[in-house]
Amino acid sequence: MKTKLFSLMALLPMITFAQYNNGGLSTGVTSNNGTAAPAGYTWSEVQNNTGNTTESNTTAGVGCQKVGTSTNFCADDFIIPAGQSWTISSIELFGYQTGYAGTTSPFTGVTLNIFSSNPSTAGAVSVFGDDTTNRFASSSDGMMYRIFNSSVPAPGSAVGTTRRIWKVVGAASKTLAAGTYWLKFQLDAGATGNFAPPVTLPGTRGLATFNAVQYQSATSTWTPLIDAGNPSAAPDYTMDMPFIINYTVLGTNENLQYDNRVVLYPNPAKDYFKLNLPPESKKASTIVFVYDAAGKLIQSFNYSESYDIRKLSPGIYLLKINDGQNVKTAKLIKR
Repeated sequence: MKTKLFSLMALLPMITFAQYNNGGLSTGVTSNNGTAAPAGYTWSEVQNNTGNTTESNTTAGVGCQKVGTSTNFCADDFIIPAGQSWTISSIELFGYQTGYAGTTSPFTGVTLNIFSSNPSTAGAVSVFGDDTTNRFASSSDGMMYRIFNSSVPAPGSAVGTTRRIWKVVGAASKTLAAGTYWLKFQLDAGATGNFAPPVTLPGTRGLATFNAVQYQSATSTWTPLIDAGNPSAAPDYTMDMPFIINYTVLGTNENLQYDNRVVLYPNPAKDYFKLNLPPESKKASTIVFVYDAAGKLIQSFNYSESYDIRKLSPGIYLLKINDGQNVKTAKLIKR
């Protein structure tokens, strides 16, 4: 999934350590049918397009996994903007094991392989990592439960807590110049297997830019990741895979995150915008800073349901969202 935010970040030299996140995952504390998530958790609910009450996505998760002799991988792209070099320190992924009832993560392995082009096409060159080295660093509760659509198509699917999502961190050490890269990865949770939930954005089955691919060892082939839809006559949608890249911009030392679980809407915005934040950032102490393209602080907000930008001139701005532990970034377009 290509994100235009990075062309703006290239204009802001004070932004130095970031977290590139390739897509949203949490859909809120209440399911489509009104069921509240357990305290402290949110749902990651399979979506339908807003206004369409007859069709939804059908995929809860895909196999980017090692199970016995089965070695499936997933891959998706990311962009380092012109003028920047990133020193990557770790990459975070998300997965679940259906029916797992333990309180500690079942994940024990992750492989990371970064390519300079799409690994599903001939001539792709690996610039970091491989398909066999276990780079597992840690795994923790992602504070989300994956569920199918609870209301679309009617009567929807039962809401449950059998698919707790875990965050899996893989260690990395690589400096990359500006360009488009692809991350190929695999998760290991033992013989029971696991699934990786695709990018999930409230109110849409997917975006035209979604372009993740999957390698299946059984057939030794790469195929696009596709959600076939429910019912079967529903249109197919391409998918993306969520991941977070922790990095520092060469020559600087400020700590930031670009987290793709942050969803800003509407965008472009005229008078007001809203932020869909990951659970750890939804707190009263969170502060939202607005910077212009020259890196000047223009405005700041306390965490709220919506943000008034009527005084801003039309243009492109960078948000820095400080939750007290991490500083996340997002692009705002004011029209």
